[in-house]
Amino acid sequence: MPVNLPPLDDPPPGGSRRDAPAFTFAIPAYRRPALLREALASIASQTGAHDFEVVVCDDGGLPETAQVVAGFPSDRFVLYRNEPVLGAVGNWNRCLQRARGRWVTILHEDDALYPWCLDCVAPRLRDGLSAVCVQAVQGAAPPPVDRPIGRPAVRAYPPVWFLKGAFTPFPGVFFPRDLGLRLGGFDPSWGPLADYEFWYRLASAGDAEVVRATGAFYRVSEGQWTESQWPVMLRRMHLLRLRIAREHLGGRPRLGRWLARFFTYRGACAYRRRFPGRPASLARALALGRIPMAFLPSGWVWQYVKSLG
Repeated sequence: MPVNLPPLDDPPPGGSRRDAPAFTFAIPAYRRPALLREALASIASQTGAHDFEVVVCDDGGLPETAQVVAGFPSDRFVLYRNEPVLGAVGNWNRCLQRARGRWVTILHEDDALYPWCLDCVAPRLRDGLSAVCVQAVQGAAPPPVDRPIGRPAVRAYPPVWFLKGAFTPFPGVFFPRDLGLRLGGFDPSWGPLADYEFWYRLASAGDAEVVRATGAFYRVSEGQWTESQWPVMLRRMHLLRLRIAREHLGGRPRLGRWLARFFTYRGACAYRRRFPGRPASLARALALGRIPMAFLPSGWVWQYVKSLG
């Protein structure tokens, strides 16, 4: 599905693609200037001599957003204002469209990177790599994390592993800009699951890796879009799992359907603990507990899925 966005009226500055930086940090902003400042500061604090730009695509129009971006060096930090507004997923795609770097990472304005993030990722970049990410911690505020010693270990993340979960909730994923555009960017029809579905398509298009070092922070707070949309996410997550099973376990359809149902059921159990109210989508997912061997420890099933990769 191609990126369905209005054409750019003003081309990104900086000359030809030949003159483009190696990396683009792209931030979809929406009316949280204080958090945006923290995100930009975390990028500015990256260690090592890396050639990067920072692109902020603003969907909120607050004057404070422009003031925050103006507080950082203008030769690297650029602000674009979306007119008209594009919505969350549309703004992710606008970030991809605005980026000039060969490698792109999209960072939500309420998330952050640790100073060594780019140092961990840069040695892994090569032709044939479709995505590489660092591990992320979650919480209300970034916890203290020790810088990794030496070069961290790396593990492959094959697409069949997405039956259980994505390699990261969002921050810290780097991918080739041209590949992202060729794959069509983020698909708005998946709503709050558009990142998960896009990471899966990236992993299916080449080698995907996880650097086994904490280099990103994912903020969890009340009022988040994903928090309010979890019934939709639960339903669409099951549809995506069925698709993954069909595309990567096509020769074993019964196994694929069982794995999809098992992990959807276990996800529903987690939602049941967090949300006492049970809408229809949660009730349907919990009903999958009637499948054979639904009682198996999820760790056992995950180890089996990892053996399939």
